[in-house]
Amino acid sequence: MSEQAQRLRSRAGYSLIELLTAVAIFGVLAAAGLPHIDTSRQDIQSATKQVIADYRWARTRAITSGVHFNVTWTDANAYQVQRMKQVGTTWSTDTVVKQVTLPAAISRYAAQPNVEFNTRGMMVSPNYNMFEMLWDGKFSTYRMVSLWPSGQVNAYE
Repeated sequence: MSEQAQRLRSRAGYSLIELLTAVAIFGVLAAAGLPHIDTSRQDIQSATKQVIADYRWARTRAITSGVHFNVTWTDANAYQVQRMKQVGTTWSTDTVVKQVTLPAAISRYAAQPNVEFNTRGMMVSPNYNMFEMLWDGKFSTYRMVSLWPSGQVNAYE
C-alpha cells in the first residue's frame, strides 16, 4: 500500500464492526451492574411528590366542585383524601376519595393530622403555615413539605 493510501486510511475513523463491538461490551457491563442499583433510595422523592400531588389535587377539587376536601393522616405512613359535605353549619366526611399508603420506611411527622381546603382553595385551619416532615428511616433522609393558609404546597430538602 502506498504512503498516501495509508494516510487516507488512518483518517477514516472507526469501522461499524468496532463501534458495534464497543456498544455490545458496554451493554453487557451495564446489564451486569443493573441489579445492584438500589431503587429504594427514590422512595422519599416519590412519596414527597405523591403527597404534594394529593394536597394540590384536593385543593383543586375543592375549588372546582364547590365542596370542602380534606386530607387526613390515618397513620404515620398512610392518609386519605376525603370529600366533605355540609351538615348544618359544619363540614363532615362524605366519602373517602382516595387512600394512600406510603412505603414502609417512610414516616410523616407533623402536629396537625388533617388539612381541610374550602371552596376558595384555602386551608380552613390552622391560620398559619404548616410544615410536615417525611422521614426515610432506611437511608436517614428527609423532605419537608410546607402548607400555607392560602393553600399553596411546596417541598424542601
